[in-house]
Amino acid sequence: MTDPIAPETPGIEPAERHKTLTELLIHEYLQRLSRSGPDGMCYRSFIADWLYFERPMIDRFIGAEFNVQFEGPPVRIDGYEYPLGGFIERQIKWTRITPEEAFALRQKLREVVDQTVREWMDGRDFEFVPAIFEKPFADRAAADAEAERQIRAFARPLPDFGEGL
Repeated sequence: MTDPIAPETPGIEPAERHKTLTELLIHEYLQRLSRSGPDGMCYRSFIADWLYFERPMIDRFIGAEFNVQFEGPPVRIDGYEYPLGGFIERQIKWTRITPEEAFALRQKLREVVDQTVREWMDGRDFEFVPAIFEKPFADRAAADAEAERQIRAFARPLPDFGEGL
């Protein structure tokens, strides 16, 4: 399969390729955002913060107690990306963090993600394949139904504590 963002003619700059790819995806993007049902709800909720805040979010880490998001566009210096700042949210309160704090926290969170995934994968046999621009499911409805079946097989129902609570 050929690279869909590779230039047709030599000399096209990466920024121009990115612009062209983005323009091709705009229609699909708008179609997904306007879908009804759970898909549309998920697409819209994923970008809700981008619409609310002035700066675009470049990373987000969602924990059980804290949500952390980092603002861009990032400043690139010597191969590193520095966020313009960020937010730490706890319940319905939040605090802004400086670019220096955001950089340090983002690096730490990325390290923790990598280490956690490495530990979780230990002993499991996964096959990593090249990421390509293809639809991942031949039949999305069937894939969703199978995923739901798997979830129902491992998820435990909450205990019934009665009506008094």
